Amino acid sequence: MTPQFAPKGERPEWRMVYEDLLDAAQPGAVITYAELEDCLGRDLAKNRAPLYRARQELGELRSHWLEAVPNVGYRVIDPAEHVRVATGHRRKSRRQVGMAIKVLKATDLSQLQADALQEWDSQTKMTFALWAVFAHESRLRRIEDVLRKEGLL
Repeated sequence: MTPQFAPKGERPEWRMVYEDLLDAAQPGAVITYAELEDCLGRDLAKNRAPLYRARQELGELRSHWLEAVPNVGYRVIDPAEHVRVATGHRRKSRRQVGMAIKVLKATDLSQLQADALQEWDSQTKMTFALWAVFAHESRLRRIEDVLRKEGLL
């Protein structure tokens, strides 16, 4: 095995975070940056990938999720908070798709080779399809609001 791919220890860092800090954590528990850094034996700011992988395991194996607590660390959120957190991510994704559309519209197509133009076309179609889903969702929400107001839903 080449030195650049040699394991750093017996367990991958994400497994250390999951097993040592997250496996027994209950909703409401806060895992501080200091605890994470002690667990990893290094500065967390250099690479948070092990934390993100451990969070993914937490979601898949225990149906829990983490939310950042500014300047403190991460909190295991209560199941009742999952919809709020997911909604926040959906809002961010809508903004990102909107920005992608702006970038695609600003592309000087005359400067692209045939293969790059084909890729641009493919990305544009997919991005506008995502935008259409967001627009449809928004229309449905407005219709549901009207129906609720009228007592029909």
